[in-house]
Amino acid sequence: MAVAIKKTFGSYLETVDSGPVKKLRLQTFVADAKTSKGGKTAIADRKLQALSQLDAYMGNAPPATGLALRPGAQPPPPVAATSACSNAPAPSATSNVAVTNSRELLDILVKITDEISYQDVDLSELKEAAAKIMQLYQLQERDSDTSIRVKLLELLSGLGCEGATEQAVTLIIDHFIYLLRRESSQKVLAQGMMCLYRIGQRRKSMVPTAYNTQVAHLAKEQLRSGSTHTQKNAMLVIGRFATKMEGERHYVWKLAFYIDSQDSGVRAQALHALLSLGERGSQLPAVLYKRAVEAMKDDYECVRKEALRLVFMLGNRHPDYIIPSDRQQEDLRMIDAAFSKVCEALCDLSLQIRVLAAELLGGMTAVSREFLHQTLDKKLMSNLRRKRTAHERGARLVTSGEWSSGKRWADDAPQEHLDARSISIIASGACGALIHGLEDEFLEVRTAAVTSMCKLALSRPDFAVTSLDFLVDMFNDEIEDVRLKAIYSLTAIARHIVLREDQLEIMLSSLEDYSVDVREGLHLMLGACRVSTQTCLLMVVQKLLDVLAKYPQDRHSTYACMRKIGQKHPHLVMAVAVHLLYVHPFFETPERDVEDPAYLCVLILVFNAAEHLVPIISLLPTATHRHYAYLRDSMPHLVPQLPIEGASSASATHRIDLAMRQAGSSAEYLQMILSHIEEIFMMTDERVELLKTAQFNLQRLGAIDADMYGTSNFLETFLAAQIQIEQMQRCASTQRSRIPLKESLAALIRNCLKLQHTFSGLNYGDILQVKQLRLRASALHLVLVVRDRSQSALGPCQMLLQTASDIGEFINANSKDEEELSLGVPIPLTEGEKLETEASKRDALPDCFTLQLLSKLDAISDPKPGRVFREILPLVQQAPPLALPPANENIRRCVANILEPCPLQSQDNVIKVTAGLIAAVPFVAEIDNLLESQKADMRIKIKYPDQHIHTVVPKRSDFKPIMTEQGEHETNVRLRTTILLSHSVWTEASLVEIQLCLAVRPGSELELCKPAKVLFAPKPVRRGI
Repeated sequence: MAVAIKKTFGSYLETVDSGPVKKLRLQTFVADAKTSKGGKTAIADRKLQALSQLDAYMGNAPPATGLALRPGAQPPPPVAATSACSNAPAPSATSNVAVTNSRELLDILVKITDEISYQDVDLSELKEAAAKIMQLYQLQERDSDTSIRVKLLELLSGLGCEGATEQAVTLIIDHFIYLLRRESSQKVLAQGMMCLYRIGQRRKSMVPTAYNTQVAHLAKEQLRSGSTHTQKNAMLVIGRFATKMEGERHYVWKLAFYIDSQDSGVRAQALHALLSLGERGSQLPAVLYKRAVEAMKDDYECVRKEALRLVFMLGNRHPDYIIPSDRQQEDLRMIDAAFSKVCEALCDLSLQIRVLAAELLGGMTAVSREFLHQTLDKKLMSNLRRKRTAHERGARLVTSGEWSSGKRWADDAPQEHLDARSISIIASGACGALIHGLEDEFLEVRTAAVTSMCKLALSRPDFAVTSLDFLVDMFNDEIEDVRLKAIYSLTAIARHIVLREDQLEIMLSSLEDYSVDVREGLHLMLGACRVSTQTCLLMVVQKLLDVLAKYPQDRHSTYACMRKIGQKHPHLVMAVAVHLLYVHPFFETPERDVEDPAYLCVLILVFNAAEHLVPIISLLPTATHRHYAYLRDSMPHLVPQLPIEGASSASATHRIDLAMRQAGSSAEYLQMILSHIEEIFMMTDERVELLKTAQFNLQRLGAIDADMYGTSNFLETFLAAQIQIEQMQRCASTQRSRIPLKESLAALIRNCLKLQHTFSGLNYGDILQVKQLRLRASALHLVLVVRDRSQSALGPCQMLLQTASDIGEFINANSKDEEELSLGVPIPLTEGEKLETEASKRDALPDCFTLQLLSKLDAISDPKPGRVFREILPLVQQAPPLALPPANENIRRCVANILEPCPLQSQDNVIKVTAGLIAAVPFVAEIDNLLESQKADMRIKIKYPDQHIHTVVPKRSDFKPIMTEQGEHETNVRLRTTILLSHSVWTEASLVEIQLCLAVRPGSELELCKPAKVLFAPKPVRRGI
């Protein structure tokens, strides 16, 4: 069944169950419908039915009522358990029975914990379940097995974590406060603190301020406990529940006291709680810095890690706080001292701490320039000894009065033994820290160091120039991920640097890397960087052409690299254009092949440079002008518009630009089309032909303006489905009309699925209109199939019931959200998302056809196809047209472009293989606007000439984000894999079609691109001579 899921940020997503259609599904729907009519109690009983197993252990105790305490109210007295034991047998028999009952009860509690479901529980049921758990908790003896009370608290916390309202959450917190204040077992207290922490994590927005204060005060009392486990969990609760003001006044110093605890776990948890308070907005005092620095010398890794985080936070919170220093002449800023301490942690013995220190360095952008540059200099300090100049050494020798042999200058001068404490630890800590990180033996540290260096270089252009040589050296790292990280980091800081010839030699040597990701990353980096001289430019171009000859599959990224290089170096390209094109000053050279990839690279380079420096055009030979016209038509995204005479595309492009300016913006033209469609819907005659004309206009608009492609294609598909429904509606209105073919019905359902699954960025109104359209299509499908009487109607009837259930749940979820919003329940959305969502919900309401159809289907007790057909036939025949949703510019469509196998070269290269064996074909495709949830539905469909179809499921690791100069693209990915072709013997080579599609349900694949065709020739097995 299709289920509408509402995410926290207000977007909607629909998934369709791909189970086979069976007759039993109709009976299941009837049972669900009856259950829904019975009310919410049946659902809640089924959710918490597992708790009924505890009734046998309740004894004769009076029933407990649900607590509804408020801060300051007196809790009820505990339930007396003496009545349940008034007729107890002898003490020995009683103990044996108690042990047996305890074991049985513990087993049942463990079973209930695994089976129970807390979702969608009504408030009354939650109160009853909480009262039952609390009553059973109070019946347990204080000296009995604590495991039972621990499991009961875990069940109680499950109710609190899934509470949907503030009243439910506060009720559970009241129970916890009441029980924990009377508990003496440290094991139970520790579990209670952990349960409160989980509730605070899951329902932090529903806990009132008064309850935050009360829970934090309860946890503060538990800090005096003798159990370190209880203390650690209490600190967790304080970090989660303490308010900003109380944290600054009371809890910061209380937690700081436990930094010196004897237990390492308590010390680490105290530091972690301070970090939690700081992250939640509390102002941590700067004087805690000294305590955090001392904790960085702890013997335990967990303490040093939290202390390192605290030093980082304090340095960024109080950057200009002056720290007095006894070891230097001047005082230091706290951000400089903290930066040095983090650098010092890069030499820690623990791998995790070195990785953390390398990651934190990138966030300390306010550090002073001299400290920042000191991280790249390893020669300032050597074994904590300051390097003295020759003048200083000579002056010291003269003042010492010692004799010298004269063989060497200052050979017998006494070595200066310096105490490590007399040298500035700050200077030694920051000295060469990033170099140590780049040279670490573990790739995690090297990767984190490269990332931090990139972040610091982005904020400091002078540091970017200094760090360039070190990033270039990382291109030779043995690990591919480290090389890629260095390449992408250098790409990000490319706007601050200019490459020299010696640096280019190292970079260009990496272009022959076996990894295609490294080569494409280098193409992206070279396109983003600038070179200094003509020699450097020729080196880059020649190396790119040599590598292209070795790896022809890199032509797409090489073309893009040449385009960027030409745009960034027009003057240098002008100086070398004659050399690159082989133009002779006296003789006419032969015309080169325009299909040659090397020649194409040079043309793309020159044409893009000519866009910024027009005199380059005068240096080009006449044949190049004809080649420009061809490339402008075949590669418009790589070749810009140039004022070249004789180019056929110039006049055509000028006419298109002039027409676009006269028509106005694309958004205005789209609104004009939508207004015309509304007028067409008012007409009665010739409506279909006019709608088809509007559909063609929407299709052309998406082809002209790439920014409006998603919106126009969505409206065009919606209108196409509307036209199909209207044409089929005429067949259903009269008895003598011809029933449409199965292909027409399948095309209508396919359009509905395409609207649901290939478009993203839809708001509430768009999703509602799509669901209503699919409901109409399903109802019309059932009517036509029943009227046809040549095929079974069980499948269409089941589809209609599923679609009706889906849209009913969607509308009910919207009404529930509106009720929660009216009651003041907070929803985590930004202001813009709130306004957009409220506007779309206010304007989008279900139409009368949808409401009437849902009410009729809900009234049917036995939904058989014939009964459903008779009920919905009048509605389907008289259904008015469904209005198009308003234009939404945020809509994007998932589309794909197959790069390999190349459509141009596949016709010339025949894949030959012995029949029955396997041929491996590389497959590369770029997919735009692909959501993370759609990766699991992606399929590669292989269609053989004999109409046999094979479907391949690509691995999740084959999807990698497309890198840009700004970083990873959010929704555009590249799929790189290998597909296997195999078949029996053919007489001659035939075309095999390879296509990307989304498998939304069995038998319904939505194509995302045109198929790529390859010639495949399985040959017979050769026999021996």
